[in-house]
Amino acid sequence: MERQGRWMEASSMYARILRNAPKDAHTHLALARLEARRELKSKESVEKPSVLTSTLSRAEEAFVNGTKSCPKSVHIWQAWAVYEESRGNLGRARELFEVALELDSHNPYVCHAFGLMEKKSRNDSKAIQLFEKALSRTTTAALVCSLGELFLERNNTQAARDLYARSAQRLKKEKDRVEVYLAHAWLEEHYFGDHKRATELIHLALELDPASSLANVALARLEGRMQRHSDRGESPDDNAAAKRLAEICNSIEEGMYLPSDPTDGRIFNALARIEAKARNFRSARHVLERGMELYPQDHALFQAAGKVEERVGNFTAARRFYVESLQLEPSAPTLVAFAMLELRKPESGTVNVTRVKGLFEEALLLDPRHGPAYNAYGNAEFQRGDVESARSVFERGVRARCSDLGSLYHGYGMLEINCGNVERARSILQKGLVEIRKKTWYTDSTHRDRASFLSHTLGMLELNSNNPSAALEIFEEGLNRYGNSSQLLLGAALCEMRMGKDDSARGLFEMSVLNDRKHAQAWQAWAVMETRAGEFHTASTLFQCGIRSRPNHGALWHGYALLEGKRGNLEKSRILFSEGVKNSPQYVPLYQGWALLEMRDGNHQAARKLITEALTRNKKNGHGWRVAAEIEEADGNFGLVSLLLRRGIECAPGDAELYRALGDHLAGRGKFNDARAVYEKGMELNPTHAPLYHSLAELEARLFNVEGLALLNKRALQIFNRNALEPTSFSSTNSARVHSRRKPTLSRSIAVLAEKIVNDEENSETQITTPSSSSDPAATLDKVADNLIEGLLEDI
Repeated sequence: MERQGRWMEASSMYARILRNAPKDAHTHLALARLEARRELKSKESVEKPSVLTSTLSRAEEAFVNGTKSCPKSVHIWQAWAVYEESRGNLGRARELFEVALELDSHNPYVCHAFGLMEKKSRNDSKAIQLFEKALSRTTTAALVCSLGELFLERNNTQAARDLYARSAQRLKKEKDRVEVYLAHAWLEEHYFGDHKRATELIHLALELDPASSLANVALARLEGRMQRHSDRGESPDDNAAAKRLAEICNSIEEGMYLPSDPTDGRIFNALARIEAKARNFRSARHVLERGMELYPQDHALFQAAGKVEERVGNFTAARRFYVESLQLEPSAPTLVAFAMLELRKPESGTVNVTRVKGLFEEALLLDPRHGPAYNAYGNAEFQRGDVESARSVFERGVRARCSDLGSLYHGYGMLEINCGNVERARSILQKGLVEIRKKTWYTDSTHRDRASFLSHTLGMLELNSNNPSAALEIFEEGLNRYGNSSQLLLGAALCEMRMGKDDSARGLFEMSVLNDRKHAQAWQAWAVMETRAGEFHTASTLFQCGIRSRPNHGALWHGYALLEGKRGNLEKSRILFSEGVKNSPQYVPLYQGWALLEMRDGNHQAARKLITEALTRNKKNGHGWRVAAEIEEADGNFGLVSLLLRRGIECAPGDAELYRALGDHLAGRGKFNDARAVYEKGMELNPTHAPLYHSLAELEARLFNVEGLALLNKRALQIFNRNALEPTSFSSTNSARVHSRRKPTLSRSIAVLAEKIVNDEENSETQITTPSSSSDPAATLDKVADNLIEGLLEDI
């Protein structure tokens, strides 16, 4: 009933049971937890203080009645304490935990929950005392790992090592021993650098449970990280993991696995995720089909199958898999995926907002601390134009203290960035980083991976705000904390490039593509930098590598075609534009770039046809309207220029360059007041777009408006960290100076990788891609990089 949103019916049923059995502790506990979860959905209940002399909430009333009827139920006292902690009433929570400990002084569950609260409050000594108190009588994996984590946070690595070593044999359950062995292995690898000992510990876990998906995946990833030191020519983590997982899956299918089969299909799911990440969707689909046949009751496999079908555009099959997954077991991730599918591709053809919101709310009912649910829900509200509702969703997530903070704060920050609230976005992202820095991961975790998104988003915000040195610090901190993420390496490379340090950028670009050879944005940005430095041959090789790795990535074809146009190879440029359109027909900049090529070659009619095709595909793309205006201006149709730019602003009001183009056009025709008004409007909507400040400054200087220039510079200094009147683009003089200091050759590792990409091309499966969810943080990072790199392409 609760999962269906029938709160009152569920509550009434528990009440009827208690009327017949008023001393039933289990029912009292179930009712109190039900009311607590219900209150968590309400902002007012979360913020309301717990004062027993005031009117009680329904949850408090349930806890009071439960403890009166069953005063010796440790579980009810503990649940009440956890409830008060979730509301921020730590003093009251401590009182309740102490009552529970009076009943059972060494209860492992009470000591663990109490210790975790004290650990969050930075009362480390009290937390250690509670954990050790419970461990003196009962050893559980939860207590051992929590105490070990606390030792590591206090930099007492040897104490953690000794704890794991002596505790493993005391644990009675094999599952608990496996968990401690894996935590110990992580410690040996990441704190002592002992890969051999880490491998031995994971093998000990596998001896206990050869079917453990956690242990098998951990070993595969460890072997991948070990391989990284000896082979930098491919994505070693994923390739090594995929190879090992494939072997395990084959053994399971053949009935040869030692000594028992896995209890679920998570190994198949892990392999499918790696294949999907590499965009090998056919392989991912095949792996999941095998898994579902062997484990028809594993709901996570059906959810994963739905996501793969959605990625390849098979929405009917995706919907069917999601329904099957929910029938097996309702889960927050499946409900979120289903909600996003109904939002993007509704079955009826029209979005049913009530249904979508209902799916999100059901997901949060099942897991009130599921960060990706708040991220997707908030983004969905923003996409339908309700910004305040989106903010409310994210604030609910903050109050719920989500376990996945990276996803939550990343989504919240992107909301404010998209609303133009740069300072608020910066504050949210910085707060998120502070919260995440308080947490350390002691095993492989997707939460740890997603936490790196915050560093990337904040770094890109600073880079786009013309503060590359601050951005570089953020990227470097992220790399130190989360390892060599290809996206963080790309961000750092873009910072170095912005500061004119091409040699440093070159090394970071190389590391980025070596970590993920299919990272199209890294290949593209590196090639753009070499193009601007005059290294056309190197740039050509890089574009070719990127295209062979990601043939459906339109931006790579676009950049390569622009490069050949710059070199004067117009026919080759046309061929590349044509091939790009065939491989990525929805990538509108290809039509725009091709139209500009034809315009500059005097083929105005062909240019009009191409830009018309671009605007037909996406009339909200501001650059298309600017190209259309430029074509008419080149053909002498000056009267159409203003009309096209104004129409562009109507269709794409957030495109800053449209305001700049219209303002420049009006200023050129002597309409200075109109031009100033257009610049001001653009700056109001896009406060961090520096070129608008430059154009307005040129206008004021042209009119000798010294007071206007002073006010403009003062305004700019509040946003940028330098004089806004100075140009920001990387000058050709500086480019030539940097170019003259280096050797125009590719490193040996990149040359080997380029050869490998060519050799692998015939054996690679055709890639099928569809637009990713806008709520997917990884897709958002690529989109942010795309936008910045596309800006660089305009300078080619």
